Amino acid sequence: MEVTLKFLIGTAALSVIIGLYSPWRMLWWMSKQNRLLVLKYYGLPLVILGLIYFLLYGF
Repeated sequence: MEVTLKFLIGTAALSVIIGLYSPWRMLWWMSKQNRLLVLKYYGLPLVILGLIYFLLYGF
């Protein structure tokens, strides 16, 4: 499970980095692409998965 969480965290982090650089690459299916939507769709899962990881394995 630890490997899966690390993979999901890495994928979400990479998506946020790409999306902040060019939002249309990550939000190509939406009519409106901006950086706040990137943070909403990819940043929120990144934070939640990071908290789960640190609660389970961080201490």
